[in-house]
This record gives sequence, structure tokens and C-alpha cells, in this order.
Amino acid sequence: MTRFVEKYANQNGLSKIIFDENFEYVTDLHQWKIPYQSDGHRYIAKMTCLGVVIDNVGPYN
Repeated sequence: MTRFVEKYANQNGLSKIIFDENFEYVTDLHQWKIPYQSDGHRYIAKMTCLGVVIDNVGPYN
């Protein structure tokens, strides 16, 4: 799963991806919430079970 988020983030110009929190599966939406950090900012990616990133929220400080 991290590989899909890293690829998505790199395509959008982000570097040095750090996964420092647990992933959360949202059963009613059948999606994964994947928090990560890049360049000192916090993001949350939402991804389907097939590895498609459908939303990327952030940056947060």
C-alpha cells in the first residue's frame, strides 16, 4: 500500500515520504486512510482496496 502512495506523491512533486502513523480502514466507504509526512507537512491520502488514490488532503502543519 505504501508503494501506491509513494508513487502518487512523487508524481505530484512530493519527496521524502514518511509513514509515521497507523493506517485506518473505513469499512462503510471501503477505503484506506493513510497519513504521511513529506517536506515537514502532514497529508492524508484516501485509497481504494485496489491501490487507487482517490483523495489527498493536506498539507497540514
